[in-house]
Amino acid sequence: MSTPSKLATGIVRDGGGVGMTDAIASHVTQVASTPLGNADVEGVRLLLLDNFIVSLWGATRPWTRQIVAWTRRFAGTGDSPVLGGDWCADPSVAALVHGTAAHSCELDDTHDETLSHPGSAVIPAALAVAAGQDASQADLLRALAAGYEAMALLGASAGGMDTVHRGFHPTSVFGAFGAATACTCLHAWDRGEVVTPDRLISAWGHALSQASGSMQFSVEPVGGEVKRVHAGLGARNGVLAAEFALLPAVTAPRHVVEGPYGLAASFGGALRSVAPADRLQVHNISLKPYACCRLFHSTIDALREVTQGFSVPPQRIATITISGPQLIADQHMLRRPEGSMAAQYSAPFIVGATLAHGPRRYDAYSDEHLRDPAILEIADKVQFELSEELTRLYYPNRFATGVCIRFTDGSERKAVVVDSAGTPRRPLSKEQVLAKGDGLGTGEWASIGARLQACLWDASQGARSLAHRLARPAA
Repeated sequence: MSTPSKLATGIVRDGGGVGMTDAIASHVTQVASTPLGNADVEGVRLLLLDNFIVSLWGATRPWTRQIVAWTRRFAGTGDSPVLGGDWCADPSVAALVHGTAAHSCELDDTHDETLSHPGSAVIPAALAVAAGQDASQADLLRALAAGYEAMALLGASAGGMDTVHRGFHPTSVFGAFGAATACTCLHAWDRGEVVTPDRLISAWGHALSQASGSMQFSVEPVGGEVKRVHAGLGARNGVLAAEFALLPAVTAPRHVVEGPYGLAASFGGALRSVAPADRLQVHNISLKPYACCRLFHSTIDALREVTQGFSVPPQRIATITISGPQLIADQHMLRRPEGSMAAQYSAPFIVGATLAHGPRRYDAYSDEHLRDPAILEIADKVQFELSEELTRLYYPNRFATGVCIRFTDGSERKAVVVDSAGTPRRPLSKEQVLAKGDGLGTGEWASIGARLQACLWDASQGARSLAHRLARPAA
């Protein structure tokens, strides 16, 4: 589909002028009101398949199971299947669980510029609402495309890196806006109405007051599993924001992005000019082949190169130097993580797990491996070196890093990777997305993955059917 070439970026001052909020809302309304092309449909289905695969494993993690058990009290409050449970509940409850599961193994999709994971917030919210409505697959896919578009542009206006440096988690903050957008579209279509900018802005005004998620988890060795719930909170908040926007007496502010206490000023930095891409944002998403912080996927690809496909015995390695921006030293050099979340954010542990067990042993980041001597011995060889050149390539869209291994015989090998596997420049195929199930170790994965794929690529399968199949894949 076509998109406007440029968004109006004038800031509202004293009630006058064209604001960023209005401009983005007008563009997203156009996306919501335009049928998806074949390539767009394929792109959204691939995002759904990736999300379903990752969420199924995430549903087995202890924090997700406890959240699921907590939601049993809401059984029967709605028609949205609860992932990992045998009951249905209000869509906000189902979205909370699904979002938490999707974000539970650091394998969820990523919008690089905003440092956020849209699929873990937008898909759970939209699927929960659409399942309750028994919406068609076509409406679900179109709502998701609009949600991804809004989350990307609204988040870019605030700045993903600025938001992190202010101490807020972009997935939780921006996720509420993307989720609210998708749900607002579904509510409008369910009522036989059209999506309007005013309707979207009202939902965004509510999302602004619900935004949450602290980055404190990233700097402590324990207590990081709350990060998993951040995506669930973004999904749940989006569901609620869209519902509150239907209550005429519960009004919300309009200058959501550019206001003095708006999204940019409160959570990010200086208001940034944004423009739609030459294709929908669903095509500008990175899919993760490795279960760790997206920033180190280029590091793993570089390790593959310098170790000739991970064939070099660790005993031959004297030191491993990672080069990149100062952010790595500031947030990612913890050597002895005490929780799986901290391990997946730790550059030394990521390198150790990759070289000790291979890049697709996703369970290498589990609690059982936190004291794995094979991993820690390698982790202790990892050091960091600031690179101004790679810093310039690092953000907002290309997380480049370099690796230099010095071997015990004194020789060295170096590699720099700018575009890692899974990025829009090196996209994963449907077959590669399905193969992620192998690393998750689910015994019946081949048959489950095939059934999910068949349902997603069957246009007659509506949102309720898809939600039930995700919630109980073995049925």
